Amino acid sequence: MPPLRDTDIRTAAKALLLARAQSCPDTRIVEELGLSHGAARIDIAVINGRIRGIEIKAEADTLSRLPRQVSAYGRVVDLATLIAAKRHIDTAAALVPGWWGIVEARKTGKGTVAFRRLRDERVNRGLDPMTLARLLWHAEVAQLLRELGADESLLRSPRGVLYAELVAALPITRLRRAVRETLRTRENWRDRARPSSYDGSFQPIAMW
Repeated sequence: MPPLRDTDIRTAAKALLLARAQSCPDTRIVEELGLSHGAARIDIAVINGRIRGIEIKAEADTLSRLPRQVSAYGRVVDLATLIAAKRHIDTAAALVPGWWGIVEARKTGKGTVAFRRLRDERVNRGLDPMTLARLLWHAEVAQLLRELGADESLLRSPRGVLYAELVAALPITRLRRAVRETLRTRENWRDRARPSSYDGSFQPIAMW
């Protein structure tokens, strides 16, 4: 049987785990969402009242980048799940923190992909305000500052200055809300996105 590929897991995850999310108008699903201006990427991001990140590890993948990816996810996502082929599960479980969910993926005898949830997600308490703000484009952070009454001359500053101003102006709860809503309603994504009300939960997982 051919090895379990990233595309196999990704397609099945969207069909089985995220079916409701894809049909919900208040949810946005983004594949390959860049973090810290491209320093890392979320394989599948689900954006609504929370930001959920899904990291995929297929059979041919290595786990060499996983610690760096875990660190990057931890700065911006509220929930995270690793979906991995069986060969990676034991090693990966030791590399991801306890708030990450873990789902094992495998091919069935019919060649389809089935999932088994091994650990539920818990809410991340370690968000970094600056990294969160850096999910926004220059025009987006400028607009948020404009709505907060910032002077127009400030809004022409480099984006690093604007991020610092936004982080200083908003407590983390309001910043999280502003970033999520901006991402959810963003047009002209550079990353692949599709609009998809979703309660934030996965569809029931196919078991074996």
